[in-house]
Amino acid sequence: MTDFPFERSSTVFAAGALLQVRVYGVVKHFGIATGYGTVIHTSARFGRVEETDVAAFSGGRPITQIHYAHNHSGTELVARARSKKGMRYNVLINNCEHFVNWVLTGKGRSRQLGPVDPRQLKRD
Repeated sequence: MTDFPFERSSTVFAAGALLQVRVYGVVKHFGIATGYGTVIHTSARFGRVEETDVAAFSGGRPITQIHYAHNHSGTELVARARSKKGMRYNVLINNCEHFVNWVLTGKGRSRQLGPVDPRQLKRD
């Protein structure tokens, strides 16, 4: 077995790719691909922002790549995501969707929380 995630993974997503898996059929889990077979994401399971292999991110569920317009290169997005590694998880103010939106736009927001999202009430 190799120590390099990109050699273990059958799919390697481009650096900065926004990835999504469905959890419990309705909840979406988001992460940022590094281009090396790993994904940076925030999860309740780890309690913080972590970089894991694709299998740990997806939990065996199908992965969807979300295409979006952005002003940063994939390398810049990965650097932004890595700068938050270790940051604590909180379902209301720092979940996976807050995290990826901050990486992409500089503003942490969660559409899944809708009007319950306390970050909608304050400026980042």
